[in-house]
Amino acid sequence: MHELGLLYRVTKTVDSFMAANDLSRLSEIVLRVGEMTDVVPRYLEEAWQTVRDTTAYSDATLTVEVVPATAQCLSCGNVDSVHSFGMTCPKCDSPNLKIITGREFEIKHIVAK
Repeated sequence: MHELGLLYRVTKTVDSFMAANDLSRLSEIVLRVGEMTDVVPRYLEEAWQTVRDTTAYSDATLTVEVVPATAQCLSCGNVDSVHSFGMTCPKCDSPNLKIITGREFEIKHIVAK
């Protein structure tokens, strides 16, 4: 379960942010996770139960926002869910596609108390 390792890295970033902004308490960490990553949101939430006890903000909640995977056809400009495209554009049948969203893994925001 690499989600545990990811959360430890997130906490290092949060710790640095808290120190740089002179924060002592926080109530929530919000992550944006793209559906094309190999990160399982439910596993992140479960791993948080373990990781948070190693932090100074053990009562903080973790919210995971899933970012849908979208692609754009570079031939006709059609933008749609990756699931709608398959291997080619459903509008013009071009295989010339570019992933726009769905690969994110980022801290969206941190809510201080």
